[in-house]
Parts: sequence; structure tokens; C-alpha cells
Amino acid sequence: MPAFTTDQLTIALAVVGAVAVLALILGVVLAFRLRKVRRQFAVVRVGRQKTDLLAALGATKDEVGSMQGRVDDIASLQEVIRDELISGLKSVGLVRYDAFDEMGGRLSFSAALLNGRGDGLVITSINGRTDTRCYAKEISAGSSVHNLSEEELQAIELASSDAEQPGSTVAASQ
Repeated sequence: MPAFTTDQLTIALAVVGAVAVLALILGVVLAFRLRKVRRQFAVVRVGRQKTDLLAALGATKDEVGSMQGRVDDIASLQEVIRDELISGLKSVGLVRYDAFDEMGGRLSFSAALLNGRGDGLVITSINGRTDTRCYAKEISAGSSVHNLSEEELQAIELASSDAEQPGSTVAASQ
């Protein structure tokens, strides 16, 4: 085992001491810089409170997670509402006409009331000099098991075109 002289040990001790002093100085400088950075981030405000950036980010993450749950609830509710809107009556087609040559004023009419699937009914009122007759016929997917008059078919067609442009009532005359 080699033996070190006193001079060699002194030099080694001086080098180790110098490295330790440099490490201490570097540690103090880094501690001051870290303190400065923490002070800058500690000024973040959440609501009316001052808090540090990491706490603010954690609170924000929790709020976003809570909001995502609410958004999912709203999306499922929107689907339910959309299904209900499709099944409700939403389009109307109205055709007014003179059912008889001797009658004027277009008092007879056929009105189609349909939902988004083309289901609903056609109501027809035929006015004559002495009486008025009303008929209601079920419509399923735009057609009926009952015989439909030309005016009833036209009313269904108008209501079907109204379904493509919601929010308006379509009327036609003959």
C-alpha cells in the first residue's frame, strides 16, 4: 500500500476543501434563486385568496374534472330532449280548396300534422252548402293505410318539406 507524504495529503485536503466551498457557494446561490422563483409563483390568486401556483393548478384540475361530469350529464340530457322533440308534432302542412264547384271561399281544407319521423295525422274538413264533414286519418312514416285524397297527399308533402325547415307552417291553396 503506497504511503502518502504530508505534502500530498495537505494538497488533497486543500483540493477537497476548495471543492466543498464551491459546492457550498453554488448551493447558496441556487437557494436564493429558488426562493425568488417561489416568491414569483406564490403571488397567484385563486378567487380572493393568494396561493401558490401548484395549489392553484390542483384546484383548477379538480374543477375541470367536476365540470366534465356536468358536461357529460348535459350531453345525455340533450339526447333525451332530442328524442322527445323528434316524437312530438313539429310540422304542419295546410291545403285550402273548394271541394265543390258551386262553393267558393276555399272553406274546405286538409291539414297534416307530423313529427320528425313522418308520423301523425291528416285532418280534412269538407264544407258543402248544407253540411260539413270532418275526417282524421293516421299517418305513419309519411303514408296511411286509408285512402288519401290529392289534397291530403299535398298537405303531407308540405308538412314533410316543413320538417326539413323547422319553425314554419306551410300553407298552399288550390
